[in-house]
Amino acid sequence: MLKHRLLMSALLIPATIGLFVWDYKLGDRAPVLFILMLLLSARCVWELVTLVRAAGYRPQSALVLSGTWSMIAAAWWPHWLSHQWPLRFFDDPLACIAGALGVVVVALLLNAVLRFPSLQRATEMASGTPRAGHQIATLGIELFTVAYIGGLLALTCQLRWTMYAGDWLVNIGYFPLSALVVVTKMGDVGAYTFGRLIGGPKMTPKLSPGKTISGGIGHLLTAGLSAVAWLIWLGPMIGPHWQSWSRVGPAFVFGIVVGFAGLIGDLAESLIKRDVGVKDAPALLPGFGGLLDLMDSLLLAGPVAYGMWHLLQ
Repeated sequence: MLKHRLLMSALLIPATIGLFVWDYKLGDRAPVLFILMLLLSARCVWELVTLVRAAGYRPQSALVLSGTWSMIAAAWWPHWLSHQWPLRFFDDPLACIAGALGVVVVALLLNAVLRFPSLQRATEMASGTPRAGHQIATLGIELFTVAYIGGLLALTCQLRWTMYAGDWLVNIGYFPLSALVVVTKMGDVGAYTFGRLIGGPKMTPKLSPGKTISGGIGHLLTAGLSAVAWLIWLGPMIGPHWQSWSRVGPAFVFGIVVGFAGLIGDLAESLIKRDVGVKDAPALLPGFGGLLDLMDSLLLAGPVAYGMWHLLQ
């Protein structure tokens, strides 16, 4: 499974760069990226809902997907229609995302209140006995799914509109987005390579038996070096930022921090699967794992990359 995942990661990097080039040619509203995020989030929501249903929970897929798509749409709203609105609130993407999250939380809570009697009966019929707190757990799963997939993707996509305020103001959004993909996926390659060559003690034997401490160190080291290679060597060919050798230190720090977030994201998905008693997410393609297995590190590393980029700029 890990070899298949590495193969998919190797295919993902050039495919992502190709999509970015196409998206760039279509303008600043990023329609290709928007459609891609809708498709990816729909598949991730379906996989996550399928996983938790194996544990007996019954989150409403349509409602969760609507909330997730609302979060992503909120991330694009300022770049689409803000100029037509007099309120400055709609000019701030982070404010729009926070506002959408608040609306989704209220909607999910209202839905839970309205469906409580029928859901309670369905739960008792399925289990044979009343299950105290089951409805609260289901609501928590719905809220978590929207925040985990919709919220994190919405924040990650803000890298698309990252600006460089140096001698001139220029949109370099594809550069940090590509850095995110390169750092996280090359970190996976480093973890696999160091883990196989060195081995040693397990990182989290009960949660993810295949991961070793040496693999974790390899993940971070490779992520840091990949960040330097992308931001310093390839940077001058893409944009004016990070092209000085004096930026090697910040670039390495960027890679280490983002790589660490990606590693935690990978372990977080393992936690979900182990907790519901399922080995793997539903396969995306025969012989490969699910989309969550490919996106887990990107989901958590994306918002961290967004914050680190602005911190180190």
